[in-house]
Amino acid sequence: MTVMEEYHERVKKLLPGGVHYNFNLPWEESPIHFQNGKNSRVWDMDGKEYLDLYARFGAMIVGHGNKEYTDSLKEVLDRVLFVSHCDLDAEALEAIHQYVPSAEMIRFGVSGTEVVQNAIRIARAYTGRNRFVRFYNHYHGNADNIMGGHSTDRENPVPTEYKGDTKGTEGRAAGILEEQSYLIEWNEPELLEDLLKRHGEEIAAIIMEPVCVNGGSIMPKPGYLQTVRDLCNEYGVVLIFDEIITGFRMGIGGAQAEFGVLPDLTTLGKAIAGGGLPVGAVAGKKEIMNLLTEKRVVHAGTFNGYPLGTAAVKTTIEILSRDNGRAYETMKVQAKKIHEIMRKTAKEEDFPLIVQGPPLCSSFHCCERELMKASEYSPQIQMKDVILNAALQKNGILISSISRIYPNITLSSKDTAWFQERVGEAIREAKLLIQELYE
Repeated sequence: MTVMEEYHERVKKLLPGGVHYNFNLPWEESPIHFQNGKNSRVWDMDGKEYLDLYARFGAMIVGHGNKEYTDSLKEVLDRVLFVSHCDLDAEALEAIHQYVPSAEMIRFGVSGTEVVQNAIRIARAYTGRNRFVRFYNHYHGNADNIMGGHSTDRENPVPTEYKGDTKGTEGRAAGILEEQSYLIEWNEPELLEDLLKRHGEEIAAIIMEPVCVNGGSIMPKPGYLQTVRDLCNEYGVVLIFDEIITGFRMGIGGAQAEFGVLPDLTTLGKAIAGGGLPVGAVAGKKEIMNLLTEKRVVHAGTFNGYPLGTAAVKTTIEILSRDNGRAYETMKVQAKKIHEIMRKTAKEEDFPLIVQGPPLCSSFHCCERELMKASEYSPQIQMKDVILNAALQKNGILISSISRIYPNITLSSKDTAWFQERVGEAIREAKLLIQELYE
């Protein structure tokens, strides 16, 4: 047993499942305990080196050991550890306001799950309605009212729990899925329009990932986001973009800047604070956000706007926006090289594989063609992706367990060379195991 394996046995005695998070998935995580990191590389307790394209679900965007980033945090630590407001508030808020088009006003929180729930609360208060619309395989946190379920009635698509739901859970408040939301297919404007015609007077908000990263990095159909925007205007519904992934990953203005479609409210998280500290934010139109100013809506939290988090947001935006966003262009160049290496190697090995989605939050899938709808991301494809992911990890390449590829601004040509040297063996190993299981 290695040093790390022995250490993990200690951890498992006190940590349920030996992991800090879990879903209802048919495979078991093999946690790695890391000791050091530099740029795009990390080292585990046994001294093994990995290329980090996982970036903790995309949060870590500035690179491991980024001196400018860590120095900014140390400076705050030396001055003031924890107060309600600090002398970095204006700078951090102004930076988000400058770059995120819909962010007329902003409130900080800590987690993505939390700020999503607050966005829904604000939308309900603004409209006086109760229900919200969500979409298959879009993920908005692990709260009872917004995770999992399926609907079978097109005219009244109320979600219910079902056996085998990977985001199903015991202990959910009874009836909460049915009482609060409608659940439909994304990227299908006719479905949404039909739902609004039937039930628009009940609906406070529509919440979506503007790119369905959690459903396989699926891009919106041309014109789809604008159609949703127009329908929200017509029916008086608050449009919420969950940009917890795409915000600061598709670009510093997020997907809304990329597509030119502005939501009423935006939720931000993950990369907003560079990856070293947890920060979430809900931002949006002043008219709507002023419900907080007027105290008609409660938004509370001990760590809202804490100095270290605020410093992390400020510094992250400074790094990412410098030289007209040069860091993004460099990152995209290297990410696209990795995508092409992966595609080419898979073709040489006669292994079905595609890479799709925005360059900085893309996904690979072990199948013949790109996924066009979240419902196409089947359990079989997911399982094959997990098998390849495990093979990549064994060969020193870390990718999110749900097959997402997250580079950071330090990704270099040496890193792409490392990837090229190891990806072939990983694909061969995965191919053999998939053949045993499915052929």
